[in-house]
Amino acid sequence: MPSSDFAAPARLRTSRVLLTATLSGVLALAGTVAFGTPTVGTASGKLGNSNAAASTDCKPSLFQPPSSLAYADTSWPSEHADVWRTHAAPTGLPKNLSRTSQRGTPLKLQTSVAKLPPVPVWGYVGKGSNVYVVGGAPYLLDMYTELMQGAPASKINLLGALSKKYATSMTPYIARINTKTMKTTILSLPLGTSANYTGGALVHANGFLYTVARSVLYKINTETFQIVASKLLPLAPDSSGQPNEQTAYNGMVATKSGDLIMKGWASTGGGDLPPGILLRIDPTDLSTKTEVVTTAVSSPRMAIVEENGQEYLYFPNTTQSVRFIVGANSFTLDDSWSKTYLAAGSGVTTASSDVYLGSGVVFANNTDLTATAPMSIFAQGAAATSQLQSTQAFTSNGAAWNFFMMAADPYKSGVAVMVDQNSGHVAGYLTCGAGESTQKLWENDSIKASAGVAINYKAGHLYTDDRQCKGKTCRLFLVVLDLKTGVEIARTAVKGDKPSMGQIFIGTNAVYYVASNTRESNGYVTRVTASR
Repeated sequence: MPSSDFAAPARLRTSRVLLTATLSGVLALAGTVAFGTPTVGTASGKLGNSNAAASTDCKPSLFQPPSSLAYADTSWPSEHADVWRTHAAPTGLPKNLSRTSQRGTPLKLQTSVAKLPPVPVWGYVGKGSNVYVVGGAPYLLDMYTELMQGAPASKINLLGALSKKYATSMTPYIARINTKTMKTTILSLPLGTSANYTGGALVHANGFLYTVARSVLYKINTETFQIVASKLLPLAPDSSGQPNEQTAYNGMVATKSGDLIMKGWASTGGGDLPPGILLRIDPTDLSTKTEVVTTAVSSPRMAIVEENGQEYLYFPNTTQSVRFIVGANSFTLDDSWSKTYLAAGSGVTTASSDVYLGSGVVFANNTDLTATAPMSIFAQGAAATSQLQSTQAFTSNGAAWNFFMMAADPYKSGVAVMVDQNSGHVAGYLTCGAGESTQKLWENDSIKASAGVAINYKAGHLYTDDRQCKGKTCRLFLVVLDLKTGVEIARTAVKGDKPSMGQIFIGTNAVYYVASNTRESNGYVTRVTASR
């Protein structure tokens, strides 16, 4: 039954969407990038109509979804859905939400809610009726919430100090939610002393659940939901060579053989070019197979890709787009592919994670909220000779930033999406080829999004949100947009009263909205379904 706390208005609402028909001003230079603004027009706003016109020289290459024997066969086994980090799944809400009725009976969005301890962030779909959510690791996340609620950029340093103190008062956890009853079971992750920054989890094909928090890796039996093994991971060295307590391991991926790959980075400390760590871990006994200390890693999370039988790790680092060749006992930086995306003094900041598109990557900069310049979208093909290309992400020339990364559908539409948490705008881009370049399609400025977005590529849906705030209190809505046009199809209220730093995720015939509710006593997960 729907929670009584929620309206479930499966209503249609006219959106103001800016649409672009051509890509202009993109100039790729060896190792550096210059960008211009796409030509923009105003859409009519009619629901269900696509007024976005792609130029004939931009055609996406589409691919079959990647398979990985190491990942559980569910719609969302990692925090970004799959090994390519697309945030895309072939399920969610029904495609015909855009119709007012089905067989004469209106479709309605239904909601049910699970209450969790503070600051849930990432969600995962397990086997049967279980989903998992990690939380209790708020370091830096509450800073984004504060700025979205109007805190001035001049207070960022103070907010950082307060965030570190806030994070030390909290114990990370992973929650199991029964999707039939929304009953929760909380498993505390009490070990470790390093930075309490949000880590991640992976639902493994071997039947176990792995999660990392405060530089400790946990192996969890999914039947008993108990920790069966744990391992303290090494800390990256600081500027004096001593273990850096501000090391954070954020997320993990798995090789085709099932081994876990972990990345630790210096959230603070470590000098001007702080080193990080790459690890290869045996999933059975958690022993370390490979350990590499390198300055070529930073905060963006990894995509793992198999190309012609060779596995690679793709991610931007502090200033460059990079990839590592994954060997049986090695991680080797592919210097020939590295390209610089960030120039000192430009007002832009470090990039967020890559999305791999079959034969190239896209990503956005300005994941650090100290950015004072517009956000840019970058694209780079997988070939060694590929150049890095860029275009301005949003129409405004003001500062734009987002903790979360791009989402993309390389399987059916070739559309990629980015959000500016500062303005709340959402924009869509056509990926030319398999990630060699992008063309802006649309920008929706009628909502104010904050959560990480998700894509139902079978239905052509983009799942995002809208924060409607008065002072420090907000009403939150899950919003369904047409992926190709950015036009709103439907919305429903969800539980939470602050701009969310949670990732929307997708289960079978359901969408899950994670409300982080930083600095409050509880966070929430709202399950959204559609029925007659």
